[in-house]
Amino acid sequence: MKKILVLLIVSILFLTLVNAETYTIRIGDTILGTSIVNKISPESYHVTTTIDYGIVYTVESTTTYNGEFFKNYLVTFTVDGTVTAKISGQYDGTEALFVFETPQSSKTFKLTKKNLIILDNNFMIPHYEKLLETPSPIFEIVIPQALFNPGKTKDAVGIATLKKLDDSFQLLYKNEKVNIEKDESGIVKMEFPGFVTVERSLR
Repeated sequence: MKKILVLLIVSILFLTLVNAETYTIRIGDTILGTSIVNKISPESYHVTTTIDYGIVYTVESTTTYNGEFFKNYLVTFTVDGTVTAKISGQYDGTEALFVFETPQSSKTFKLTKKNLIILDNNFMIPHYEKLLETPSPIFEIVIPQALFNPGKTKDAVGIATLKKLDDSFQLLYKNEKVNIEKDESGIVKMEFPGFVTVERSLR
């Protein structure tokens, strides 16, 4: 029985490693951190993003999809190993409910929107990959973290556009552009405003 359990655990770990992709995050030539993407299933993704510049910021998220739209979403923010906040979200195709929790308080945000695309702004690569699976020139997005930032709430929901270039895509939202390169395995490189790049590491 113990041998079977050990083999099962090893098999799960092996599959997790096989399905994992590591992306390097840079500003210019300076490495800021990494984003590790695990494809749990065709409809479920787990991402761990770590930024280290003296203080270690970690963002862990799990997103489950129903087709091209998200169904469940959970993100946890930690600073030097201490959990500082969490955001959870559910979407049934018509109504989205987001809950922001800290050790001190809790807030909710409800949206009534059809065909709402989730785009987390913490280098959640699968959100962009899902978008490219069924690309549309115009679509409505929600940025969960921005919903609960008073200075950015007005920009948390809005219309974005996607343009196909020669061998890449360009996402435009609120006058900011994100360039996306992909191959048959998924996203290879993304270029964000502020000279930030996220690039898939070689295995």
